Amino acid sequence: MIFIDGQNLMHGAGSFGMQVDSVKLVEALSEGRKLKRAYYYGSIPTNPNNDQALNEQIARQISYYHSLEYAGLKTSIIPLRRRTFSFNCEKCGHTTSIERSIEKGVDVALVSDLLSLAAMDAYDIATIVSGDLDYLKAIDEVQRRGLIVEVAFFRSQGISKDLIRIADRFIDLEKMADKIRRNKMSD
Repeated sequence: MIFIDGQNLMHGAGSFGMQVDSVKLVEALSEGRKLKRAYYYGSIPTNPNNDQALNEQIARQISYYHSLEYAGLKTSIIPLRRRTFSFNCEKCGHTTSIERSIEKGVDVALVSDLLSLAAMDAYDIATIVSGDLDYLKAIDEVQRRGLIVEVAFFRSQGISKDLIRIADRFIDLEKMADKIRRNKMSD
């Protein structure tokens, strides 16, 4: 089974200077093996002010997630959460506040599926597509069950050396960039 942290993948690919076609990625990672299922974890903004431009962005994202589902990936899409951050100027005492959307819950959803499916013996090899060190303990737990865990990510884009070290196999996405690159014409 393949577990894709969508935001982490997009950030790593963007820093590497490319866009990844998630369907091609699944095909490349499962080449020569029997794939049981691929999961994609992502997020979507909320639009409390009904902003038209944001509505269009949300519609494009929903369309993208639907295309993944049509291609056979299971998606878990979690709404972004709005948070207000305040900053105080030490010199004048002025407070500035900004509101940002943050992703919360995607890592937990991926780990929950990774562990529950391992407990059900639903797979023998898990491939996690992420460079996020937050998955370290979950990987260790899956391996304690005797299962294999692979980690796939861009080596030069900030993946933790600890994550590479603990994985049973590390797959450098930079080496398969030509196979997984998104065509400019496709979604």
